[in-house]
Amino acid sequence: MNVGREKELENLVEALIRMLGKSNERVNDLNKRVNQLEVILRESILQGCNPIQAGEEAKTSPNYTS
Repeated sequence: MNVGREKELENLVEALIRMLGKSNERVNDLNKRVNQLEVILRESILQGCNPIQAGEEAKTSPNYTS
C-alpha cells in the first residue's frame, strides 16, 4: 500500500470517528429532551393540570436542563 493510499484511509477513519461522535451527541440531546418530556408529563398527571402549565413549572424544576 502506498503512502497516499494510507493517508486517504487515515482521513476516512478520522472522518468516520467525527461523524460517530456527532451522532452520539445528537442521541444524547434527544435523550435529554425525552427525559424532560417525561418529567413534564409526570408532573402534569400528578398535578392534574394542563401540560402547558406543567411545562412552565418544569423549567424551574431542578431536573430541567435546556
